[in-house]
Amino acid sequence: MPRRAHKKSRNGCLECKRRHIKCNENRPICSNCRVSERVCEYGINVFKVTQPVASPNLSGASASLSPATNLSSGRSSLSPNPGTPEDSPVNMLHMELFYHLCTDTFRELDRRKNADHFLTLMPHLLRAPYVVNELLAFSALHLSTKHPERREYYRTHAAELQTHALAVFKETELEVNQETCVPLFFFSAILGLHTLCDVLVYRENDFDQFVDKFVHCFRLHRGIRAICGKAWDMLHQSVLGPLIVDGESLYRFDGRLGAGCDKLLRLVQAAKLGATLTDIYKQAIEHLQSSTNALMAAGSLAGSIHGSSGWPVLVSPEYIDLLLQRRPEALVILAHYAILLHSCRDSWMFGDGGQFLIESIRDLLGPDWTEWLEWPMKALNSPVEPLLQVFG
Repeated sequence: MPRRAHKKSRNGCLECKRRHIKCNENRPICSNCRVSERVCEYGINVFKVTQPVASPNLSGASASLSPATNLSSGRSSLSPNPGTPEDSPVNMLHMELFYHLCTDTFRELDRRKNADHFLTLMPHLLRAPYVVNELLAFSALHLSTKHPERREYYRTHAAELQTHALAVFKETELEVNQETCVPLFFFSAILGLHTLCDVLVYRENDFDQFVDKFVHCFRLHRGIRAICGKAWDMLHQSVLGPLIVDGESLYRFDGRLGAGCDKLLRLVQAAKLGATLTDIYKQAIEHLQSSTNALMAAGSLAGSIHGSSGWPVLVSPEYIDLLLQRRPEALVILAHYAILLHSCRDSWMFGDGGQFLIESIRDLLGPDWTEWLEWPMKALNSPVEPLLQVFG
């Protein structure tokens, strides 16, 4: 039977290309895939080979592969090789990102453990296209920090993949059950980390804009907590059970505050802000203590992102609102959280974001708040690990 004629769509989805039918390019799901209930995926980029690939090591892919993409428009232009099918279903960028995810990015999430414990989750994660897109987006973000000369290239694809992940997630009417809870939890966790990293590492010089984006990040983390809360019992019974139990054991709080959090709470109470505000700040400080405990319990400060990434998930909506209002006390508490970020400054996910927060809040509040900011300023001027042992 002769193949049906169609006008080629260079930017159509991969499924329509595979089936050799015209794609109307609707996003996130084209009409053909919607009607036939197929997984609709768009190729972000097609590469042309500019020199032979010497080895299968994709970490050096930037040297052997040249993108044929106009980054300002985000549209792909095809530059097929002689003898290579124009509509090849293989997306070389995605292969590069997936390889980097498995060999490098997963390892950076928790250096205490072998990356293999993340790889064992792959069969569960690959069932959910929204998770796959976000994982590739996170890998692209990681590569953007490792290759400054291609930073905008990887950042552009990280943003496009994340946008597609969110669109697919929104289109998917998920019922939270034993099968969906694992990819849902992982999607939420990686999305939260991605957003936090993007805000900290690729920040604006304008502190007001930075705070607004940080508040958006906090609200996203609150949404993550709400989603995962519905599935918590299921997660305990899932393949993620040991990981969940490990995390819960780290975020312990026995009612005792370390020297830094204790001084901060005493300053808040002495300020006589009223019962409501005092309770909101007290809760945020106690969560800061449990996050400090998690960071210290994880062993080497370079070994885990626990604590430094956990506090935004724990704080209340009321505290987030006070932060949005630029309440000085809320900003001071944020500066104390920045101590945890600063302790993990060697991580690509945080960089010098903690230092930026502390110095910006100091400059904004002025000398009247010097006593309140004693511990954050100590963190910038002394070794952090011994200080954290006293702070927490």
